[in-house]
Amino acid sequence: MAISALGLGSGIDIRSIVDGLVAAEREPQEFLLTRQETNLQAKISAFGTFKSAVSDFRASLSGLRQQSQFQTLQATSSHPDSISISASSNADVGQFSAESKQLAKAQSLASAGFADANAVVGSGTLTIRFGTSTFDANTGAMTDFSQNGAKGTLTLNLDSSNNTLTGLRDAINDADAGVNATIVNDGTAFRLVLTSSETGAQNSMEINADDPSLAGLEFNTGNQALSQTQSAQNAILSINGLDISNSTNTFDQAIKGLSITLNKADVGVPVQLGVARNSSGATSALETFVEKFNELNDTVKSLTAFNPATGTASTLLGDPTVRSGVNQIRSTLSQVVPGLANARFRTLADLGLRTQADGGLSFDTSKFNAAMAEDADNVAAIFSSLGRPDNSAVTFLDATDNTRPGRNAVNVTQAATQGSLDSGNGSVSALTVTAGVNDRFKIRVDGVLSGDITLAAGTFGSGEELAAAVQAGVNGDSNLKNAGATVSVSFDSANNSLKFTSSKIGSQSTVAITESTAADLGLAVATGVSGTHVAGTINGLPATGDGQTLTASNGLKLLIEPGQSGNLGNVTFSQGLLQGLNNVLDGLLGSNGSITARTDGLQKSLEEIDERRTQLAQRVNQFENRILSQFNAMDALIGQFQATGAFLTQQLASLPQPNSGGSNN
Repeated sequence: MAISALGLGSGIDIRSIVDGLVAAEREPQEFLLTRQETNLQAKISAFGTFKSAVSDFRASLSGLRQQSQFQTLQATSSHPDSISISASSNADVGQFSAESKQLAKAQSLASAGFADANAVVGSGTLTIRFGTSTFDANTGAMTDFSQNGAKGTLTLNLDSSNNTLTGLRDAINDADAGVNATIVNDGTAFRLVLTSSETGAQNSMEINADDPSLAGLEFNTGNQALSQTQSAQNAILSINGLDISNSTNTFDQAIKGLSITLNKADVGVPVQLGVARNSSGATSALETFVEKFNELNDTVKSLTAFNPATGTASTLLGDPTVRSGVNQIRSTLSQVVPGLANARFRTLADLGLRTQADGGLSFDTSKFNAAMAEDADNVAAIFSSLGRPDNSAVTFLDATDNTRPGRNAVNVTQAATQGSLDSGNGSVSALTVTAGVNDRFKIRVDGVLSGDITLAAGTFGSGEELAAAVQAGVNGDSNLKNAGATVSVSFDSANNSLKFTSSKIGSQSTVAITESTAADLGLAVATGVSGTHVAGTINGLPATGDGQTLTASNGLKLLIEPGQSGNLGNVTFSQGLLQGLNNVLDGLLGSNGSITARTDGLQKSLEEIDERRTQLAQRVNQFENRILSQFNAMDALIGQFQATGAFLTQQLASLPQPNSGGSNN
């Protein structure tokens, strides 16, 4: 029943009394819920701070995961304008004296003048080969040419569609076969200028024509109709007094791991080249690592502190999640790296990282730099997974979480080989190519079929020249070139045969001659021997071969040099601290990690407080309604009592008074 007013019957301020009773019922429980809510929110906030500090610490590990940080070498040149230098991780530390004696140049040839750019140059077949030319020092005439088998032969068929100066230029450039063509107007006539795409003496050009109309474009031992405006020459670099020649100005093979570039010829000017360890990247990464760990340590101390003077405890004092997580991190950082028990450096302490009294880390950079100078690979192994072979024919590539630390014996039962084809004993019975007779063949390399390969007519001076021409023809074929399939061709003088070897390694490496009119040149139709994948065991476990790559069932992946078999020593694998540390941090920060689980639990408790508040409001409302009903009943009863009293008072007042004078009896 709705109550429009309270206390009308009794005159008592029932609303104030009810409000006081309701407040007395609600406030103690509300205070308890508010205090619990405040504590939960404080813990959630504290865990957010803790998680942020752990995340920042984890981010600092990224620089230490890069092995290149520990293998960086710094190469310097005293005259970089003359000679510049860079070093890869496998270079040797040392000092060299160098001199730039000669820069590499590309050969350039110019034709006689034509009346205009559309003048007809002739018709027929023009053949351009690349190789090494010999010239008479007195007359300047070409006396010999030896073909470079690594470069393809360019054959151009000129007819009415392309036999102008412009058409020839475009045909050469469209072929993209090692020579660039331009038309130059020298003020009196138009000249065709041909420039080899590559520098070096072995990339000079020999040009032959099969029709007299094209004789003006020849450049060979019999006819130098073109003028040589620049001769091909190698770069010459002197290192510690030893002259080294190279087809380009960059020497990548002269000294292991070094790339030396000649920027200008500076004869007589010595240049000091140096290679030294550069540990600045690793030092910087470790300084960041220590900084972030110390920030994490300070954060944990703040969140778990206790002030005995005031008796005040921080929010996460005694929290098992924080205590356990930090202890695991510290334990991982202090352990000996698995797989490095016999190494010179095995722990962070060996590298100058020490735990201080306050729980933070200190970093002795001089000790770290000394360790890097002594054995950078050992230092790198402390942080990240690393395999160190004791045989130069084996290279560590990768590992997985299943790879256990320790020594892994490598035994190769089948060497990695390349596909090859031997033309057979005595198969080279002629050295003369006759056009339309014995000049054509097709070859399949690594499953890719070439187009028709046509050899230029003429007589080779030796089997080696034949092999170079055949190799150039194969490697210049567009089908094979587009697929990246190449071969090397050599001449076996003892057996008078040609041997083809694919550059690919593994069972997909194949060579086969599929069509031929040149059997007398050692090019009869034949199928060679396929290459093989490497096979063997690693640490006694079966391993799968793919080309040169051998992968064991424990995840260890190695690169084996072609042709190597038998016992190839051991690969010592170490996991490094970062893997274990990453596992610990995953256990804290992951989607199922302990920090997430803890904060989820706290959040759930907050939600339960909201539910308890709702329940409290319902109970208080029920309590209020109940006592209001009781007070209302009391008020009504008092009102009845008051009405009855008033009536009785009125009735009593109307009664005759005793001994009144209103009667005569």
